[in-house]
Amino acid sequence: MATVVLAGGGSVGHLAPGFAVRDALRALGHDGVFATPGEAREAAWFPPGEPARLATPSPRRGKGVLGRALLPLRLARAVVGARRVLRAASPGAVLALGGWPCAATAVAASTLGLPLHLLATDAVAGVVVRRLAGRARRIWLADARALDTLPAAARLKATVVGPVVRRAVRTARRDAARFGLDPARRTLLVVGGSLGAQGLNRRAREGLVAALRDDPALAGRVQVIHSTGTDEEAAAARADYRAAGVVADVRAFVPEIGEALVTADLVLCRGGAGTIAEVGTLGRPAVVVPYPHHADRQQFKNAEPLVARGQAVVVEEGALDAPTFRREVLARLLDDAALTRMASAGRAADRDVEGTGDAAATIALGLVRSIEDAGGRR
Repeated sequence: MATVVLAGGGSVGHLAPGFAVRDALRALGHDGVFATPGEAREAAWFPPGEPARLATPSPRRGKGVLGRALLPLRLARAVVGARRVLRAASPGAVLALGGWPCAATAVAASTLGLPLHLLATDAVAGVVVRRLAGRARRIWLADARALDTLPAAARLKATVVGPVVRRAVRTARRDAARFGLDPARRTLLVVGGSLGAQGLNRRAREGLVAALRDDPALAGRVQVIHSTGTDEEAAAARADYRAAGVVADVRAFVPEIGEALVTADLVLCRGGAGTIAEVGTLGRPAVVVPYPHHADRQQFKNAEPLVARGQAVVVEEGALDAPTFRREVLARLLDDAALTRMASAGRAADRDVEGTGDAAATIALGLVRSIEDAGGRR
């Protein structure tokens, strides 16, 4: 049995594809172990009973001139530490899941001669993936548009596999009772990702409370599942919904996100690659409010295919005031024809997405073959 180190963290958006690949590796008789920065908040993101993670800190890009100047030194120290961890674990290969938490482990793997694979889930390949592309054996892309954002020399190593979504999400079933909700009411799911989205959280609360103030009867028709990202945000949302008479399941993090997605009639979300992959795979109607401060506007690009096929609409965060919330979110939530049309568009499009097979299984098989090609090192 070979073991693959799945390097990443920082958010569930980066970890979730790793869970899918780990499960696919196990189906092939192999295994995966996660290497993460070891932050305390990670514990909520891993299933109960998950094996211990390898702690391989990787520095974030510092702020200001001094922070940027010190980054190479801090990264070099982190690589030394990651090399020690990888030697002790003796994996057959490393899959870097993207983002800053995988950088030091990925560099360490390449210096140790381990097969290094990269995964890019956004429509735009991230900085870490682009900079490490030359060191990689294979680059796996969830979105074909990311191919054009890779260095030209790296494109021959790239394979488009489509969205990498956990089996537990793909096979989830609608279950309002699981969330303490009424199956006869319309359910809105608000999710800004595992780290939360303060701006989206606030606008969702304020928009719903304002609508109920204008039309108190809505409290008997609408209910909410809200994943806020932090306990403080959850407490604020809980208090606002309670005061407005809204039935709501509010938590900092919702582990059963697959069930939440299929239980919801409409999803109000950020445009992170993981969220868009899950919303798209399950064919859920969505209003996407992309994170507005990425220079490459990656979350807007992630949402474009859903918008093009009629499954979603995009609303800029700054435009999501109370009247816009009522028009773009609540009106859709209560419109049978609109929800049916959006859901049908999502289901029909799934057959046309490039690489729509089991992406995780494809990646797992590629990892195993690279281990075999490298001599079966474990």
